[in-house]
Amino acid sequence: MNAPYEREGRAAAESVLVVSEPSRAGIVVRGRDRLSWLNGLLTCELAKLDPGEGAYGLLVEKKGRIQTDLYLAPAEGADPSVVLGVPRDLRDALVATLDHYLIMEDAELVPVELSFFIAHGPRAAELGGVVRDRAGAFAGTVRLLPAGGLVIAVPVAEKAEIEARLAEEAARLGGAFASDEAWEAVRVEQGLPRFGVEVDATLYPQEASLEKLAVSFSKGCYLGQEVVYMLENRGHVKRKLVPVDIEGAVPARGAAVTTPAGEAVGEIKSAVTGPVSGKAVGIAMVKWAHAKPSTELRVGADAATVRA
Repeated sequence: MNAPYEREGRAAAESVLVVSEPSRAGIVVRGRDRLSWLNGLLTCELAKLDPGEGAYGLLVEKKGRIQTDLYLAPAEGADPSVVLGVPRDLRDALVATLDHYLIMEDAELVPVELSFFIAHGPRAAELGGVVRDRAGAFAGTVRLLPAGGLVIAVPVAEKAEIEARLAEEAARLGGAFASDEAWEAVRVEQGLPRFGVEVDATLYPQEASLEKLAVSFSKGCYLGQEVVYMLENRGHVKRKLVPVDIEGAVPARGAAVTTPAGEAVGEIKSAVTGPVSGKAVGIAMVKWAHAKPSTELRVGADAATVRA
């Protein structure tokens, strides 16, 4: 018997899986200094972007804790601007925060109503043709899952049209358009943490296991950079989000994670039946000493292992 959402899970790895992101809102950044200014604030590298390349990054506060995650994508056509895809409920506060650091730079922040889509998979970039040279649209390659991806943003009035075209193109490429439930299952099986679910503003990037996806350790200074760098190179965090494989039923959110000897070391943050594996998988927050790949744990009475 096939696991729920197996088609979507395989599409993300083998072709393309398209996801609508209604929880994202847009901040358009215009001006000659837009990228250099943002590069001094965000954790991701923006100084070396190729044409058509986007980014996934974080805004952290001075003490290094995550304020938000975000997608960045360049405008289509001749418009010299980029869009930041941020959590909708944080947009106004983030505009105010970013504006605080805008001094003499030639950059302007404009909240814009946009609809966001993320395509995941080795053929995701091929969907860029759906919005190429389209006024008011943004598209840029990003990598949230190993096979790569593409972030797309379009005016809200064009959402239905673009969604239909993306679904059609994904199907043509052997992929799929995911429901919210399907994407949730795929990302948890892939071990991809989500801001607002497993990740919140109490965490450092390394605690959220986003340091490889969203942080450049070779770029220059940015807001909170010293703390993030020190945690990476001269110490470590006390806890960490890790993907776990569970030999049993899907546990509830908050289920205790212990060592085989019964010592409490963390809790389950999300768990699903893996679309590809067909087995219980989850994302758990555990103490640093128990976060290494292949570490044996328990979730209730069931054996669990930190995925390599």
